Amino acid sequence: MPPRIHGSVIKAQLSLCQSCCAVTSAGRAFSLSSPTLKIGPESPKFIEVPQPLQPRSPPKRRIKGILPVPRNLFPRRGADKTSPEYLAAATPEPSSTKDASILGRQPTEAADFIVWKERMAAIRRRNLREGLVELQHRKQRTDRQVAGRSAYKRAEHERLVHREKRDDERLTDPTITDSMKNFQKGIVPDPDRLARIEQKRAMVQAKESAKQEERRDALHTLYMNAGTFITTEDQLQMAIDRAFTTEPNSAWYNSASSTTEAESVWNLGLPETVQQMLGKANRTGNKAMEYNEGFAKVTGERIRRIAEELTGGKM
Repeated sequence: MPPRIHGSVIKAQLSLCQSCCAVTSAGRAFSLSSPTLKIGPESPKFIEVPQPLQPRSPPKRRIKGILPVPRNLFPRRGADKTSPEYLAAATPEPSSTKDASILGRQPTEAADFIVWKERMAAIRRRNLREGLVELQHRKQRTDRQVAGRSAYKRAEHERLVHREKRDDERLTDPTITDSMKNFQKGIVPDPDRLARIEQKRAMVQAKESAKQEERRDALHTLYMNAGTFITTEDQLQMAIDRAFTTEPNSAWYNSASSTTEAESVWNLGLPETVQQMLGKANRTGNKAMEYNEGFAKVTGERIRRIAEELTGGKM
């Protein structure tokens, strides 16, 4: 029969095995890849994505809001804000100060509050003076930097414009045609530019004058035709009665019919066709009266149009 093992020995052996397992698990990992045990599955880095060798450009930082335009604290026509006179007027000293006798009669908290307020006022005056002086120094420094950069760019531009040609340009210059040189300069010479501009200006003025004359003619025609416009209710009622009357209308009378037959506008006959109007103008109508009436009516209409053109309005 095998010997009996005590319970304490068994517990000690179990604890030793657990410690051994813990030590071995915390040792060297089996895989050479980076462990992802500390990154949860909700993280975008939980799945490793290979990155390119070339680094990506950093994204542009988005700044919310709009900064206001800074004020010009030192205008050219303004006063010198760093002069002793301006600083004394902007930060005047207190007219009266509390001496120790007055503060002694006040409670402790009230006296401390008065002293604190005087100290804060002195700090504000000092900060305003120092701030104005520092801002002026910063503005002068910025102006010098801007002027220096402008002078450098201007000098560099002048140097590049007036520099001598390089050897390759000097040797290959004879092989370049004049048209190619003008194309490379960017502006093609135009000797007739001034004359063409004057011609265009005259054309624009002529068009504007024609438009103005057309507007004036339209306004005069509107004035001449305004006498027949319906502007009141009485005129509208008269026009309706004249157009939709049930009695014979004097305007519908025809020489070939009696007054009882003038019941509609069709009593005057059908409207003239284009062929009939051309026949009247060319005296080729099929009616003897129209053929022998002569050119008096057509001439009168033409004279009226000529008079309208000469006078500049409808007649």
